Amino acid sequence: MAAPVGRSERIVAIDVLRGFALLGILVANITLFDVDGFDAVEQSFDELVIGPAGAPFMVLLLVFVLNKMMAVFSMLFGAGVLLVTERIEARGVSPLGVHYVRNVLLAGIGLAHSALWFGDVLLIYGVSALLLYPLRRLSARALLVAGAAVWLFAAYVADPVAEYVVRAPAMMLVGMGLYRLGVINAGRDAAWYRMAMIRSFVVGLPLCSVAWVFVEEQEDLALLLNNLGVPFMALGYVCLVMWACAEGWLPRLQARLAAVGQMALTNYLMQTVLGMLVIGVLNEARGRRVTAFWMMLAMFAIWALQLAWSASWLRAFRFGPAEWAWRSATYRRVQRFRA
Repeated sequence: MAAPVGRSERIVAIDVLRGFALLGILVANITLFDVDGFDAVEQSFDELVIGPAGAPFMVLLLVFVLNKMMAVFSMLFGAGVLLVTERIEARGVSPLGVHYVRNVLLAGIGLAHSALWFGDVLLIYGVSALLLYPLRRLSARALLVAGAAVWLFAAYVADPVAEYVVRAPAMMLVGMGLYRLGVINAGRDAAWYRMAMIRSFVVGLPLCSVAWVFVEEQEDLALLLNNLGVPFMALGYVCLVMWACAEGWLPRLQARLAAVGQMALTNYLMQTVLGMLVIGVLNEARGRRVTAFWMMLAMFAIWALQLAWSASWLRAFRFGPAEWAWRSATYRRVQRFRA
């Protein structure tokens, strides 16, 4: 079996983007950690008390985050499929075994996670990666067209659970296409990323902003407009982070985001555990559901914890705990844990 990809082979900008997307995902998930299942999501939003203090959080969630950060994370996962397989192929070894073992294990982790919380996406990623593997040699254009077609199909799916499932492979295909073009893997210069970011946000931001004007009277139209804007917003975020990395801005923040991204599996699972715990305790203490403002405070607390602990952990260890176990099982060899 092929040797695993080591630290020296990592593209730091991808880790920064993954950390950025993971923290963004928490903005959406923090509102759902006290919800019992998909059937209760709409009611939970209708009943959520916002108030003046919670209004900025809801603007952040609805306009800038909802479906957008998950789209970025899905793009990254699709790009990762190509990144890992190409590196293994470069060593003269077939990536087939590693790919399927790796993603069957990920699906198993997702299945266990979904038993704890209904909003898991790892199971979807693992299964999607198994299905998309034969498409990895398609051209960038074919991958992007296929991803766009699947995304548009998802936007018209009536069932919210089915839509949730279909969105992930759609953006994985787009991520594979962006990898082929050198966009999501830091292959363009700063000026290119700046212009692509501006163009993407010019299209995506108005669509996603206008969408929520209609949410009270025409919810279906609001969701459709938002989903049409999501790919543009997601591409804008990719280009924003890549631009910042190319320019070398905020190096300390980049280093902490890269650490969060390098431990994305561990941190994703931790977000669920910490989010359910914190929101549950706050609900119990208040005797009723927390407001949007308190959800925002819980989100900030988890952000601060993960930004602090990830960098500290990686100074002593090579991988996060979940990443170490996943790699060891994938390669059927206990990986060196200490840095």
